[in-house]
Amino acid sequence: MSSAMQLGEKFSHKIATEFEDERAANKAVDALNSAGMSASQIKVVRPDDPDMARKVEPEVQGVARSLINTHITFGSVGLVIGLMLATVLVLVGPTLTQSSPLMTYIAFGFLCPVLALLVAGVISIRPDHDPFIEKTRKAQNVGRWTVVVHCESSDQQRVAREAMGSDIQSL
Repeated sequence: MSSAMQLGEKFSHKIATEFEDERAANKAVDALNSAGMSASQIKVVRPDDPDMARKVEPEVQGVARSLINTHITFGSVGLVIGLMLATVLVLVGPTLTQSSPLMTYIAFGFLCPVLALLVAGVISIRPDHDPFIEKTRKAQNVGRWTVVVHCESSDQQRVAREAMGSDIQSL
């Protein structure tokens, strides 16, 4: 299973490039289309674009699936690891854990899933997208055009990067 599908997103790779005007942005779109990119994967963010958020991060349902999937998976794995660790400590651990196995199971059965859920939260909120989104927002604020390409794979991202051939922010 690909990492994109594990995260619940179809297009987990993104690139964006700023342009001074609409003509330059459209020229980049034409180059991307010539390179085989689908029109549905290419979004142009105008300086006054009210849909900037949707164009930069269009997979809202994918992000929601990502939140649910990572939390269920990591929480379950954390619970299993916690219970296995508690079993080892009850069987061969220090006297404290051997003398009160119930408390050991409760402690590790709670602590490990909580830590795993924290990690799941960090992964699923995609902090790696922040610089990408911020760059697009800043370009929009100073009157520049941005072409955003949503790629299915790193190979497709490489093709798009070569087709655009300028200052690119990629994820």
